[in-house]
Amino acid sequence: MKLKTYLLSIFLFLPAIGFAQGSNTATNNQDPYENFNRAMFQFNLHFHNVIGKPLVEGYKTVVPSPARTGVSNFFNNLNEPLNIVNALLQGEIESSLSSFMRFTINSTFGLLGLIDIATPAGLPYQKEDLGQTLAVWGWWTESNYIMLPLVGPYTTRDLLGRVADSSYNPSYNDIIQTDGYGQFYLFVAESFDDYTKVEMLLAEVKQQPDPYIFMRESYLQYRTNLIYNGNPPAPDLDDFNYE
Repeated sequence: MKLKTYLLSIFLFLPAIGFAQGSNTATNNQDPYENFNRAMFQFNLHFHNVIGKPLVEGYKTVVPSPARTGVSNFFNNLNEPLNIVNALLQGEIESSLSSFMRFTINSTFGLLGLIDIATPAGLPYQKEDLGQTLAVWGWWTESNYIMLPLVGPYTTRDLLGRVADSSYNPSYNDIIQTDGYGQFYLFVAESFDDYTKVEMLLAEVKQQPDPYIFMRESYLQYRTNLIYNGNPPAPDLDDFNYE
């Protein structure tokens, strides 16, 4: 069974969670799955302490920094076709063209994306995904925060978007032309690369009065900034509780 079929079967229930709840907000600060989320958060922290952190430290010891940067550049380049498509769907023509130029330049002159030539040339990387596209369309605007074992934080909308993006990523299907197993290995490798970038931040998270709340609010703010391209609207003062 192909990876995309397997993942979609696991998360088939997600579209029913929090869809069309009649709000114009980009994220939902309520946390109906908090008990589950806290349990998964503690599990992930334990995994990090026992396995994740030593694994990352070993990776950074064995693999030199330029090579690690090349791995990150490679995965960013593989995601550029998704950035192009989602930027178009969001009506961001300039962003879509920028991602197209990045993909063309880095794939041609950057050794299939291992070297990021486009950023110094004035074409910075701009992450666009289906979760952002759904938010821009006003669909599933109040999706709920969810913490998954090993995978980490998402909103239900963004998780469904990630599964869909992975299932139709043109880089996997048309350029690399890999099968479901190849897509799975690439997904695991990219997820590990992402983990190596945030692993050091977990020490700060654990020092907070409530690490779970800090993680949740940080993630929701991060996603909101992506949706609004770094310019989120000012919060409504009526939403604050002054008691």
